[in-house]
This record gives sequence, C-alpha cells and structure tokens, in this order.
Amino acid sequence: MQGSGRLPRAVRLLIPARAVNRLGAFSMPFLTALITTDFGADPAVAGGVSAAFGLATIPSRLIGGRLADRIGRRRTIVAGLTGCAAAQLGLAAVDSLAGVICCAVLLGLVFELYEPPSQAVIADVVAPTEHVRAYGLLNAALAAAGMGAGLLAAGLGHWDLRWLFAADALTCLLCALAVHLVLPADHRTPPPLDPEQSAAVAPWRDRSLLFLLATGTLFAVIYLQIMITLPIAMHHQGQQPADAGLLFSASALTICAGQPLMRCSRLNTLSAPAAFVAGYLLLASGLG
Repeated sequence: MQGSGRLPRAVRLLIPARAVNRLGAFSMPFLTALITTDFGADPAVAGGVSAAFGLATIPSRLIGGRLADRIGRRRTIVAGLTGCAAAQLGLAAVDSLAGVICCAVLLGLVFELYEPPSQAVIADVVAPTEHVRAYGLLNAALAAAGMGAGLLAAGLGHWDLRWLFAADALTCLLCALAVHLVLPADHRTPPPLDPEQSAAVAPWRDRSLLFLLATGTLFAVIYLQIMITLPIAMHHQGQQPADAGLLFSASALTICAGQPLMRCSRLNTLSAPAAFVAGYLLLASGLG
C-alpha cells in the first residue's frame, strides 16, 4: 500500500477505465421507454421487466464479491464487463418482447459483477488513510463521465433508443480491454480461514453492515424510481424520452460541482450517521 501522495498506478488507471464504461452506462433508464415505444407494451409490463432486471442484480453483486476472492479481481471485472456487453448487444438486436426479457435478466445477473472487485482493487493497494480520497476521485470521475453519458443518451436516443444499448456494450468492451491491459495479474488467493475464523469475520454478523444494507436498499428503491420512470414519464407527456439524458447530465454536473464542498471542515468532521441523515434529507427535499 501507499501512503499520502500520488495514488498507486493501478488506481490511476482503473478510474479512467471505469469512467469510459460510465460514459455509455445511461442505457438502462431507457429500457422501459424502449419496451413501450418499440414493442407497444403497457407501462406495467415495462415496469415488470425492469423489476426482473433489478432482482437479477441482487445475486450479481454477491457473486462478484465471491468471484473476486476466488478467481481474482481482474478476471472478475473483465468477465462482468464482457457479460454486460453481450447482454446489451442482445437488447439492441432482439425483435421480440420475450427476447428483451431474457436479455434484461441476463444483464442483471452480470451487471454488478465488476463493482465489488473494482472497490477491492482500491482497498488492496491504497493506504487506509487515503481511502476517502481514492473513492472520492473514483466517484467524481464517474459523475463527470455521467455528464457525457447524458448528452450521449440524448443524441443517440433521438436517432434510435437501441443505439444506447449498443454504445453501452462498446464502452463495456473498451473498459474490459483497458482493465485487462493495465491492472496487475491476479495471484492465487490465500488458503481459506478455519471455520471459527470464518464465522468471526462473516459480514452477516455485523449489525452496522446489516443496517446500512437495509437503508441503502430503501434509498436505491426510491432513487432508481427517478432513473427508470423519468424517460417513460416524458414520453407520456409527449416529449422525447431521450431528452431525459439532458436532465441526467444536469444531475451529474451537480454532483461534480458539489465535490469541493467535501473538503469543507464542517463536512469533514460530520460523523457517518450525520452525513447519511443530511444526504437523505437533501434527497427528500429534491423529490419534494
């Protein structure tokens, strides 16, 4: 691990690779719009398909964490991104609602595979005192790429919503190639702990983690309503669903502009519970 100063090379290369992936990652909010506009399905059906995708992502992240420990960080990231690309290309190409459902579920199963190993790479090579800076830089890079993603969605979506999924597949493949080339090779994992040690470190025994899991799930359910329903709501109001990309860009711009606030002494001294409460209250005011 490295102390203060320049971040390790693996992190400096991983962050722009993930940003490239993020550049095309605004296709999923338009899945419901694609189903209703291209296949004439009822909004309830489109919502059901999105729910199926969301359910499939639950085991995806858990499997990603397990694979990261079993086969290595780099292999898991590459496998997840390649799987996402295949499923996205399927969504862009299929001509039946049944095909869309199959591809959406497949995408959900691989959608989160790369997230746990990406986080683990940073934890592996960055000193604990630098974790906040490293993860903050990653989030800022993803937010900055999100601005370009929203503009890309607005442009391609006016042409054909299917091109959004094709663009997402391309960025997944570019990110997978970059990760394969720049991250260090995976090494054999250490032997497993004995049963008593494994029980002692089991994450499901951590009450704080379980509480964060519950609140984080509730937050995701509310927040994703904005992402998923905004394009279809605009379509029902006679506007172009793709124009939601402009609103997503404005949201990403706000996130980037707010990054300097995190350096304020008052915010830095907030406890984790206080920071969570403040964030949720801001979200509530925005939804209001």
